[in-house]
Parts: sequence; C-alpha cells; structure tokens
Amino acid sequence: MDMYSKFTAAAFSGLISLSAIAPLPAFADSHPAQKDAVANVSEKARDEAIIKTADDAFHSLRAVQAARLAIFNGSIDEAVKLVSEAKTDMLKTKDDAKNFEIMTHKTANSGDVYVPFDTSMTLAEGFKPTTEKQASINKANQHLAKGEHKHAVEVLKAANIDVTVVAAMIPVNASLQHINDAEMLINEKKFYEANLVLKAVQDSVIIDAYSIDAIPKQGKKH
Repeated sequence: MDMYSKFTAAAFSGLISLSAIAPLPAFADSHPAQKDAVANVSEKARDEAIIKTADDAFHSLRAVQAARLAIFNGSIDEAVKLVSEAKTDMLKTKDDAKNFEIMTHKTANSGDVYVPFDTSMTLAEGFKPTTEKQASINKANQHLAKGEHKHAVEVLKAANIDVTVVAAMIPVNASLQHINDAEMLINEKKFYEANLVLKAVQDSVIIDAYSIDAIPKQGKKH
C-alpha cells in the first residue's frame, strides 16, 4: 500500500522506514531453508527495532484500502474477501496488542489501545551534512538495511546528528468494530456506507513523533 510503505533503506535526506518485516521472496515456500533464513532476519529486525511495529495491523490496513478500491470498481466479491482478511489481521492485532501498545495523548475510545504499524526516522529540519556526518549517515543506512535500527541510532547519536522517530498508530478496538460494520454493510448491499466505514479506519490513524532520547516504552506493563 503506497501510503504505508514498509521498508526503504533510502538516504537520510528523506524518510527512512524502520518496519520490522522484510517481504518474503517469491520462491520461499518451495525452499524451506530460504524461508527460515528470512524469518530469522525478520526476528532480528524486530529485536533491533526502536519501536516495534504490529505487522498484522499493517496488513489489515492494506486490506482495508484494497477493499475500498474493490468497492469503487464494483468488484464486490473481491471486497468481501479483502474485508475478511482485514478482520482476521485486526483480530490478530488485538490478541497481540499488549506487546505493542503505546500510551499516547491523542484521543481514542475509552478502553482502546493504539499500536504502531509503521515507523520512520527523519533528520532535524535544516540539517546540512558535512563530509564526516555524511559518513556516519551512510554507516547508519547500512545498519538499517540489515534491520539493525538500534545500531543505526547509536551511530547517529555518536555523530551528534539529531533525528526524530515518527510512529503511525491505529486504535485496535475501534478499527475492528469499523471492519465488522463494513462486513455487515456489504452483506446488506450498502456499499457506499461500507466504503465510508472503511475510510473511518484509515482516518483513525494518528502520527506521533518522538525525540531519539524519548522513545516510549511499549506493552501493557508500561
């Protein structure tokens, strides 16, 4: 989904995504060793993440956007399938929310929790790299490409390069309710209303920004 790109080890001149899961290669299912290797890399990336992302939430949002497009195109059977996928992934998100939730001052329904589904890191506004700082940026990018986000941050901090971590988050319970409502509305052939309810899922996304020295703790215990 274009608006929620998963991973870009691009130059620090723009946005650098820190999401945890790398895409599986097309041949992974027929090569167990390859699949295991990808899984190991993904777990390492999750352990190294500054803010861990709930990948099921990301997948759910991607399915929501695709379902809206399917409704717009009149592909109702496809929309039904995609809403079902979105529901399954959001239920998984709810089951695991205690490990990912972040306390935020943004508004959510009482008893709801926000989980991050994508994160990024940006340089301070007006940053102009020197030759020395550019070398540190290049080294940080190498760490990011390997999923070593904490190491990347250590390199940047050692070079006195100010960065901000940005997290895109979704309220789990409200999103699940919207998806359930959309499923019901599609079954009732109320496609316009279903599209609006799915849009509400996307509209509920919030963005929080954190100083690199003030990254929030995650999980219910915090």
